[in-house]
Amino acid sequence: MRATQTALAASIVALVQPVLAQDFKGGEETLTLNLGGIVNQFDTSVSVNGGGVQGTPINLEGQGLQKSLSSLQASGTWRISERNRVDALYFGAKRSGSRQSTRDITVGGQVIPAGFNVSAETKDQFLVADYRYSFMKSSELELAGLVGLYGGWFDFNVSGAGTRPGAAAPVTIGTSSSTTVPLPIVGASVDWYIQPRWKVSSMLAGMSAHVGSVDGNITVFQLGTDYMFTRNWGVGMSYMYAKLNADVTKSGFNGNLNWSNNSVMLYATAKF
Repeated sequence: MRATQTALAASIVALVQPVLAQDFKGGEETLTLNLGGIVNQFDTSVSVNGGGVQGTPINLEGQGLQKSLSSLQASGTWRISERNRVDALYFGAKRSGSRQSTRDITVGGQVIPAGFNVSAETKDQFLVADYRYSFMKSSELELAGLVGLYGGWFDFNVSGAGTRPGAAAPVTIGTSSSTTVPLPIVGASVDWYIQPRWKVSSMLAGMSAHVGSVDGNITVFQLGTDYMFTRNWGVGMSYMYAKLNADVTKSGFNGNLNWSNNSVMLYATAKF
């Protein structure tokens, strides 16, 4: 009986050992998928021109929009070959709020008088995608250069409701605008495998560019770590800072967008 138990235990160890990371080698997975939650802290200023009149810069968080908000995020990496890979990250946010204005606000060629109740709503989506080539690669360290795209889709709705002095009936004044803001990024990344299961990574990228009707600049910084419980499954945490400033002259949006975001991401990760 003891011999049978010993043989069974040895068989289990033999099956489990390859799964529990003895075969881990940093940077050799073909596909990495991450899914989890993201907590965003926003700081957004927008001005919308119209009718030949320049819009007033409006701090949307100052108009009652939630400064912090959680949502879902998804990201992934496809390692095409040993030194070539493609990365992508997507998340979105929807916020709304209202506050009484203490000053006149010009938006979309219209003036919302001081004292009106100003409501703001935004729907934002973000995609960061890049191609990376590793100039240095070992089982402990990987240094890469990257080129990519920071794409943002912004939808704004700003309106003011109130009664003008001397008027009998209340009025509502406002505008809706939406635009995409695609900007190229160039930068570098580093992945440090502290041990086969545990990786720390960082990325810094940015650029100033004039792309069609968008003239702006973007900076993106990311620092994260993940730990693999088995060869294929683990958890991760990442911090990302992004700052964008763009002048846009499109039919759906004519004005300036100044946006920054601090994000903390917690996610499950799968590697194959």
